[in-house]
Amino acid sequence: MAVQAQVNGHAQPGGSHPAVAGTQAQRAREDQEAVMATLGPVDAQSGSHLGHGGHAASVFVGRDQEMAEVLVGLDDAAAGRGRLFLVAGEPGIGKSRLAEEVAATARERGARVAWGRCWEAGGAPAYWPWVQVVRACLRSQGSTALSEDLRAAAVDIARMLPEIRDLFPDLPAPTAADPESARFQLFDSTTSLLLELAHGAPLVLVLEDLHAADTPSLLLLQFLVGQMADSRLLVVGNYRDVELTPDHPLTLTLAQLSREPSTRLLHLQGLSEDEVARLVGARLDVVAVPAIISALYRGTKGNPLFVGEAVRLLAAEGRLRLLDPAIVRVTLPKEIRGVIGRRLAHLDDAMQRCALAGFGARH
Repeated sequence: MAVQAQVNGHAQPGGSHPAVAGTQAQRAREDQEAVMATLGPVDAQSGSHLGHGGHAASVFVGRDQEMAEVLVGLDDAAAGRGRLFLVAGEPGIGKSRLAEEVAATARERGARVAWGRCWEAGGAPAYWPWVQVVRACLRSQGSTALSEDLRAAAVDIARMLPEIRDLFPDLPAPTAADPESARFQLFDSTTSLLLELAHGAPLVLVLEDLHAADTPSLLLLQFLVGQMADSRLLVVGNYRDVELTPDHPLTLTLAQLSREPSTRLLHLQGLSEDEVARLVGARLDVVAVPAIISALYRGTKGNPLFVGEAVRLLAAEGRLRLLDPAIVRVTLPKEIRGVIGRRLAHLDDAMQRCALAGFGARH
């Protein structure tokens, strides 16, 4: 089993007493029902627990300092001082969950939010996260609200998003230009569009999985950040730092972005033991004994995704409410190891060993 436990270090000879076994089986059923009712099954691609309707589990625990910093950045953006936050961490550490919480708070404060998710499986067109961002902005804003200047800029944006011509049927064909000039015009026009959309109310852009972004998308991010100091724009990007190599495109981009005064780099660590206890308690109507919480913390190093999956397996074995667990060993479940393996599959063997070293205590 992926989760193993021993009580007092001794096996019970001849098996458990029928009454005890029945009670443990009943507890296991109750615990498992509580887990699945709250967390739902695990998504095979992302490793996230899915709740009712296929949405990721909504419990948010910890990250007080990081959340406070980003919300100060949101205040800055509302006051006309554009900000960029880049959030790094290992798979399952809660980067997307933090972004969801920021986005929800931003909407409550009257900001608009647009998401762009980089595609890791290959085949995506250039500028894919920006295509999603611009598409979402135009759908929410409407073409009638755009200035004549930005209608003219749509000629350049159509290179990246051809469907924009549906909003502006009379757009002329783009003028002939060498590739470098055409790219600059695209960057300038896209930036002008986003800055104007952020003029009336703050605009929050969430860019997910930047480690998988194509180089042109990263260059557009660099260009935008260089122009947004006096804007009401907040950009929150995240990436898996275990995938970066010295010559990775994002490594080079981070070096450039970190020089901008508007940039803040955040690195998410595992939850504390107290936060793990709060996470388990918030997700389940089950009281786990402190020894189980300690074992979860040691075995998962506070990774929220791993905690959730380990809880599911412990519940299936009826071990969440053991009264005297002298030794409890929690290991990384097989399906989550598979998720991590797929995410790191593109790295060479040496880099995979380095990346997986951080998870070694959990295997």
